[in-house]
Amino acid sequence: MVKDMESKSNMPLYYKVQNYILDLIKNNKLKEGDLIPTEMELSNMFNMSRPTVRQGLNTLVSEGYLKRLKGKGTFVTKPKILQESTRFIESYNREMHKKGLIPETKVLEISIKICPDFLVDKLGVAEGDKFIKLKRLRYAYIENKEDKKPILLTTVYIPYKKFPNLIMYDFEERSLYEVFEENNIYIKKALREIEARLSNKESSKLLKINEGSPIHFISSFGYLDDGSIIEYSESIYPGERNKFIVEITR
Repeated sequence: MVKDMESKSNMPLYYKVQNYILDLIKNNKLKEGDLIPTEMELSNMFNMSRPTVRQGLNTLVSEGYLKRLKGKGTFVTKPKILQESTRFIESYNREMHKKGLIPETKVLEISIKICPDFLVDKLGVAEGDKFIKLKRLRYAYIENKEDKKPILLTTVYIPYKKFPNLIMYDFEERSLYEVFEENNIYIKKALREIEARLSNKESSKLLKINEGSPIHFISSFGYLDDGSIIEYSESIYPGERNKFIVEITR
């Protein structure tokens, strides 16, 4: 492997280290939690300086493939999933498929309830109106299904009058936005607010993270063309598994 990479003379030296480690990870020769060779060992292996080796490893650390633990070494970790819900109005399944990931959903609750006070204004409904609650745990993985961990816990609230038959759909197999579109319901605008929080006991258990771990909390409103609200959602993303991109143009 090293000899093959050395033959690519036009490749920056630190790319050789990056590609070597990446190949080991992608071929499951290095797995999450494994300790990689030391900088000295890689320096001797590739006959290059330690600063050059470090440059290659730094890139893998910044991309989320590796993490350094002081006094212990450098370990393999899973890269964070880049979430683009802050840029586009798109279904979760479509977004994950575009990234080459396999999406999976577990429905924790789907029910019809009377709207509590805190949701009346958020959904733009009257006191006593009904709403549909859809709570889901969402996954995304490449191949190894056994290694999957939840990357998102989301709860969506939909005014019952807007779509009374919504509860009839199987949302472990179907995407909410795709079901909306099939029924000629199109979200024209979304307003999303991102907060940094710490996970509570319930969310930590469901997301398989330690209680008090950093999370991204996103509240979102979806609006129809007439300006009315079709959905309000609250989503929790573990900080260790997700990152976001925000695009600003002028």
